[in-house]
Amino acid sequence: MKKIFKYLGLLTILLVSFYYTEKMSKIVINNDSLVKEINNSKNNYNILPVSAIIEDNYIIPGLNGYAVNVLKSYDNMRFLDSFNSYYLEYDIIKPKVSLDNNKDKIIKYGNSLKNNVAIIIKDNNDIINYSLEKNIKLTRMITKETFDSNSYFEQINGDYEDYNRVEKMLNNNINKNICYADKTIIDICRKNNKYLVEASIILNKHNLSDIKNKVRSGYIIYVNDDVKLVDFKILVRQIYYQDLNVVYLSDLIGEERIDFK
Repeated sequence: MKKIFKYLGLLTILLVSFYYTEKMSKIVINNDSLVKEINNSKNNYNILPVSAIIEDNYIIPGLNGYAVNVLKSYDNMRFLDSFNSYYLEYDIIKPKVSLDNNKDKIIKYGNSLKNNVAIIIKDNNDIINYSLEKNIKLTRMITKETFDSNSYFEQINGDYEDYNRVEKMLNNNINKNICYADKTIIDICRKNNKYLVEASIILNKHNLSDIKNKVRSGYIIYVNDDVKLVDFKILVRQIYYQDLNVVYLSDLIGEERIDFK
């Protein structure tokens, strides 16, 4: 019994010692001039989150915010012994209204603050080959026949007849869990907890002149298989003329800030 009390006493001493050591370390660190400078500057670098916008059955994704992690930033800068914003570390702050909590809603537009658009295509080989040559980041709806494990393009499941088989082919590394939600497949998409996407605008072989000047930041553009390559080139040129980037659909609808650090 005496040994038990002895060990309990030693354990208590150790715990108290650790507590006061940690407390004293925090006091010393918080009084460090570099920590004070980081604390005084952090509000200039913090970025507030932007909540998603929900309207009826539709949602426009929000954007994550970022808050300076003072202690991690301090650890990065200690060897300099001076403040340098390049070495700041951040914690991610999720928006109050987030896409992840509203997967039942349909995404028709990405967040316009990203200055990006996404292009979805299926089987137009002329456009696929051209985009590969020009490094245009298309998102391709694939089937079990068109799946390519080494594809440059982002691939989403478009095989409504053999959906489960293609899901297995799109393994965890490349499955973006995005579903182009037309009426024939939307129930399967919801059952599989996918992000539901609908085109902002559709390019077909007749309407280039009507839509090319309507494309805006955040648009999801679906390109039909009957579109001629020359029309696609004009559309892409117009996108670049507006100083917009073509990105993968997952990047457009995600709440991460692509250009942040």
